[in-house]
Amino acid sequence: MTEALYAVVVLAATTAGAVAGLGGGVIIKPLLDLMGVHGAASIGVYSAVAVFAMCLVSIAAQLRAGFRFEARLVISVSAGSMAGGWIGERLFNLAADSLGEGRIKAVQAGLLGVTLLGILAYTLAAQRLPHWRLRNAAAVAAVGVFLGAISVFLGIGGGPLNIALLTLLFSFEMKEATVYSLATIFFSQITKLAAVAISGVPADFTFRALPVVVAAAVVGGLVGTRINRRCSNAAVRRFYIVLMAALLAVSARNLTAGLTA
Repeated sequence: MTEALYAVVVLAATTAGAVAGLGGGVIIKPLLDLMGVHGAASIGVYSAVAVFAMCLVSIAAQLRAGFRFEARLVISVSAGSMAGGWIGERLFNLAADSLGEGRIKAVQAGLLGVTLLGILAYTLAAQRLPHWRLRNAAAVAAVGVFLGAISVFLGIGGGPLNIALLTLLFSFEMKEATVYSLATIFFSQITKLAAVAISGVPADFTFRALPVVVAAAVVGGLVGTRINRRCSNAAVRRFYIVLMAALLAVSARNLTAGLTA
C-alpha cells in the first residue's frame, strides 16, 4: 500500500516538476512528510532518487527536442550546485542530530514555507522588477552553491528557488528557466546520492519502494516534458503560481504537525 501511494505522489510530482522546472522534490518532500510513513532522512533519499531520475530523462528529452544549453553557464552553475549539495547535506545531518526527527521536519517545513512565500511574491511581481543577465563564471558558480545547499538541506530539489533566481539573475524566459533549473537540480542530487552511498541509507529506509519510485519518476519526467514543450510561457507561469500556493498550504500543515510532535 505504501509503495502504491508513493508511486502516485512521485508520478504527479515529477510530471508537475518537469512542466514547471521544479524537479518534483518540492512536491514529493512535503507530501511524504504529510503521510508520515518514513523519517526526514529516508524521505530525503526517496526524493533525491526520484528527482535525479526525472531530471535525467527530462533533460535528455529536451535535448532530443532541440534545446541547446549555454555550455559555460550550465557548467558553472552545476559545478556550484554540486558543492552546495555537499554543504546542504552536511548542514542537514548536523541539524538532524541536534534537533531530532520532529523538530527537523518542522524546521524544513518552516523554511520551505518562507521560501515559497517569497518566491510566490516575486513571481507575481516579476514583470515590474529589474532583471540582470549574469554571466561571470565565479558569480554563476556562487549562485549554484546557494541553490544546491538550500535544495539538499530542505530535500526539495530546489526547483522553485531555481526558477526565481534564473529568471531574475539570468533574464531567462519561464520555459528556458525550467530546463536550466532541471540541470542544476540534477547535479545537486548527484552530491546527495554520493553522500548516501558513502554513509549508508537511514535505518527506516526500505529498498522495495525504490523501483516503484524510479519508474514513476521516469514516466513523470517524460510526460511532464512533453506537456512543457506544448505549453506557452504564460501557461507555464500560471501553473507554477497555482502550484506554489498549494505547496504553501501543505508546508503550513507540516510545520504545525512538526511543532506538536
